[in-house]
Amino acid sequence: MTAKPPTKTQNIPSDAGVKKTFDPFRPDMPQIPGVSRTPGKTKRASNGMGMEQWLRIAGIAAAVAVIGTAIFWWIKSKPAAPANSSSSAKVVEQPAPAPQASTPVSPVQKAINAAATVIELSKPWTAKTFIFVKPFTRENINAMVIRLPGGELWAFAIKEPYSHCDLEFVTDLAKLSSKYGYMAGHPMVANPCNSTLYDPLKLSTLEDKTWVRGAIAVGSGLRPPTAIEVKVSGNFIVADNIE
Repeated sequence: MTAKPPTKTQNIPSDAGVKKTFDPFRPDMPQIPGVSRTPGKTKRASNGMGMEQWLRIAGIAAAVAVIGTAIFWWIKSKPAAPANSSSSAKVVEQPAPAPQASTPVSPVQKAINAAATVIELSKPWTAKTFIFVKPFTRENINAMVIRLPGGELWAFAIKEPYSHCDLEFVTDLAKLSSKYGYMAGHPMVANPCNSTLYDPLKLSTLEDKTWVRGAIAVGSGLRPPTAIEVKVSGNFIVADNIE
């Protein structure tokens, strides 16, 4: 038998016989031999999928940022917790420190009623003025203290009782004779307003039978000067009280 030669089938393009409509605004891309259009479509598709994924990731990140910011502000605005009561109780329960023993105050530190030092009045008929402060009223009173020949101390208020005149201590015997007309053998306390002389060496009684120093030697005075009690404390002469 004679063999029949194979029949050759002619390849017909898939777009053969299809009439294409020309669009002046969307012209067809030129067909380049050996280059297929399919990879371009695949690339656009893959690019489209990538953009969609990025949008989703950005949305999730934005949501996480918003939630984190809200949590941060909530924590920051939350009121602080009260202090631990147990620690406060411990502080309260701690015993107070014992007060330190006060240092004894010497008469010179008190100096309110320090009349003079012992050395200042070491000789007879030496005198010194000072300010006496009343214990309760805190009134300042001008005063004087005199060392007498027997070693005693006599202190008194300078202002004469029942008068506004200030007393003076006169050691000049000639002045006592010429101004006050009295022949004295020792210094005297004088009132220049009414020429009354008070004798530091003599005592006198008041209406309540109290003995006070400074009896009136001459003049119209009503009573001796107001007495102030003094004592020696260490190296100082301190005024204690006033009548």
